[in-house]
Amino acid sequence: MASDSILVKIGGISTEIKMGEIEIDQIIFDEGNPRIGFHKDTQPFTNLSQNQIIFALSNKNRDAYAKLKENIEVNEGIVNPIWIEPIDHEIYRVIEGNTRLLIYRDLREKYPYKDFFKTIPCRILPAKITEEQRNFIRLEAHLRGTTPWDAYEKARYLFFLWNKEGYTYSQLANQTKLTEKEIVQSIQAFRDMEDQYLPKYGNDPSEVLKFSYFVEYEKNNKLKDQMNKIGLVTSDFCDWVGNNKISKAQDVREIYHLLESDQVREIFIKEGFEEAKEILGTIKPCLVDPLYQNIENVIEDIKNIPSYQISEMREGQQQSKKELILKLRDEVNRFVDRYLMEENT
Repeated sequence: MASDSILVKIGGISTEIKMGEIEIDQIIFDEGNPRIGFHKDTQPFTNLSQNQIIFALSNKNRDAYAKLKENIEVNEGIVNPIWIEPIDHEIYRVIEGNTRLLIYRDLREKYPYKDFFKTIPCRILPAKITEEQRNFIRLEAHLRGTTPWDAYEKARYLFFLWNKEGYTYSQLANQTKLTEKEIVQSIQAFRDMEDQYLPKYGNDPSEVLKFSYFVEYEKNNKLKDQMNKIGLVTSDFCDWVGNNKISKAQDVREIYHLLESDQVREIFIKEGFEEAKEILGTIKPCLVDPLYQNIENVIEDIKNIPSYQISEMREGQQQSKKELILKLRDEVNRFVDRYLMEENT
């Protein structure tokens, strides 16, 4: 039953929500859950049944599901209440927390004589909240949620809000704690896959796991500039990914080196990244030295650290990451002072 009420702002609107324990059989799953968007898109029917939603949730990321289930089982409950809205007399729909509700159902079946998993802690929204408020809750929870939400589904939801709901990049940045640049890159990477890659190479649903290749591509202006210079376009990149010319997303950062030489480029397009890189090593050894490759990758990673992680480090929430970055700074400064500056003495 619902108990205490609190007043919170959701999407800029002061909203009274109730806190309480609701019987899990009174709550249905959300067909609009962004985590299962790709699964829904690939089905031949418009609406998903509750059983189909359950299948999608439990098979989306089995390792993450099992880990969260184990934590809830050991703790005998959840720490973060789920968000629900009333849709009928004593029937509610999940806005955020579908996976946790499913785990409660699993654990109730495993422990039928225990009361822990018969009801679930909820934040109960008032009837008839706006779609903008629903989107706000999903954005806040799903982009930094309880269980990992893969990058493709995040980008898909950002694209939906931008393209269908009319959100501006600025509005999405304010609500997600991402920068406008990060949002633009994510949306464009989604469009690359949706418009050009998946229609040609998307027979296997696992192809969406290559989304990180397209994020790296959209972040890499050096690569796109080099491709443009020699008359290559995004569809060429799609073919490289689809034909397994690139074995991992991180390799995308180095492709522009392979395209600079006619000889190496031809080998890359015909045989793939590793074979071309081997030839590149004979022409420009410094470009394939592991140390300097790692340095180049670290530079790119630091340049692209999500803005919300930087905010968390400033606020002391990511202390171990902050300490590593400061240690890196100290080692680089020490190396420069000790060795490179000797040239001037």
